[in-house]
Amino acid sequence: MNEQFTKNLIEAMVHAKGIINIRNEGEEPFLLKSGRRSRFFIDVKRASLDPGILTCMADAVMGLGLIQPPCDRIASVAVGGIPLATMLSVATGIPQVIVREEKHPTGMQSQVIGDCMGLDVVLVEDVATTGGSIIKAVDAIYAAGARACQEALVVVDREEGATEACLVEGISLYPLLRKRDFGVLEGS
Repeated sequence: MNEQFTKNLIEAMVHAKGIINIRNEGEEPFLLKSGRRSRFFIDVKRASLDPGILTCMADAVMGLGLIQPPCDRIASVAVGGIPLATMLSVATGIPQVIVREEKHPTGMQSQVIGDCMGLDVVLVEDVATTGGSIIKAVDAIYAAGARACQEALVVVDREEGATEACLVEGISLYPLLRKRDFGVLEGS
């Protein structure tokens, strides 16, 4: 990825209040979606609500060149990936689908909102730790009839096994930023 995009995104996130959170030794660590605990928490959901930061994220993604044909759909995991995927969909004209964590009990009772039958899909997620939510979302996308979903973009890779877990499942993970980009040491 272009170093300037990375620099712009990190600067925007660091300067925005409440995005980067670090707890000291002795303080209760943050509980992550993966079930792990960490003293370092980056609130990508909050960051993506800031138009300037969201624009930096979208510019960085577009710099990767993955959101173009043969990509037929941009998928996002609810809730974290929705703002970025929506912005990418508007910018490219590529329709979006949303993947819920579980099948919804009302209405159409679906886990995937939108059509991906027979199509190539790129997944967008906010943060990757172990890769579990990405793998689960890709499984749902295939269950909804997608032809392919072999690429996932994440804003931040916490570097705790997601890349390796995704590769085992045939998914290439493309992070915009890694935990180390914030100067965070291993085990934080």
